[in-house]
Amino acid sequence: MSGRKGFTLIELLIVIAIIAVLLTILAPALRSAKEQATRAVCLGNQMALVKGYIGYCNENRDWLPVGYIRDFLYDEYKAAKLAGNKFYPLWCNPPITVVQNGFGAFMGYHDQPRAPYLEERKEGCRTGAIYPYVKSVEAYHCPGDRRLYEGTWRGTSEFYHAYRSYNLPDGLMGMTKNPGGTDSIPAEHIYRKMSNISFPENKYCFVEDEYDLGGRNYSYDAWSFEPIIGLQQWWDSIGIFHVDGCTLSFLDGHAAPYKWKDPRSIQHGEDRSSTRRVTMVPPNPDIDWFVYHYPIESPMR
Repeated sequence: MSGRKGFTLIELLIVIAIIAVLLTILAPALRSAKEQATRAVCLGNQMALVKGYIGYCNENRDWLPVGYIRDFLYDEYKAAKLAGNKFYPLWCNPPITVVQNGFGAFMGYHDQPRAPYLEERKEGCRTGAIYPYVKSVEAYHCPGDRRLYEGTWRGTSEFYHAYRSYNLPDGLMGMTKNPGGTDSIPAEHIYRKMSNISFPENKYCFVEDEYDLGGRNYSYDAWSFEPIIGLQQWWDSIGIFHVDGCTLSFLDGHAAPYKWKDPRSIQHGEDRSSTRRVTMVPPNPDIDWFVYHYPIESPMR
């Protein structure tokens, strides 16, 4: 009894061609589904962080935590707490060694003998002021932030593998030992208490920050941006962790996606080897939006 066994070469080629066509058709849909899932996780992170931020303020007489993440501020906090003095905790700490007796050693400089371990980056998050209200260290990392595995344009070693994807704007600097202004925001415009913030539903809180880890091996200070009408300037970039936009949380506790309107904003975020401050030919609707929703009473002039 005779019969065919298997396929002919032509039949196999036809099947392969059909599969290739189907993959070509489905690939954009698969990429879109993956991006939607990534953005959904990121929005959940933003919700967790801003609710933790508000929760801290509610239980600390309305005072905002320190919005700057810097080694000397962490040292001031440690010294004050050990001495039993009044202290202002940072919303998140720099990378530190796993805490013993209440404190860890700072691991934030490039000249140290080794890069921070991933667990030390996470420990900086866990020991920050808002963590007891956030309760998940995973909320500090956007799954679209590839710096954790790839590094930045400055290098691919572990010194440049950032974990935390989010930061606060300069305007939410909060209370420090000697409250003052920042490079981008004068002292009189900086919020110190949650109750001072009017229209919190229109003012963003956490932004996605894609710092290149040049000065420190973590995203230090705050997200710098000058909310000046007509300036048309980006300073620190928003993280380009999503295809066509970013996520933001707002001071009333909600989070929302923002879709880029000007391709130059994406270019500034992707090309971090250029100067930090980039002035653009107006109009740039993205800059205008971030000016008018910046967490100060009114845009500066």
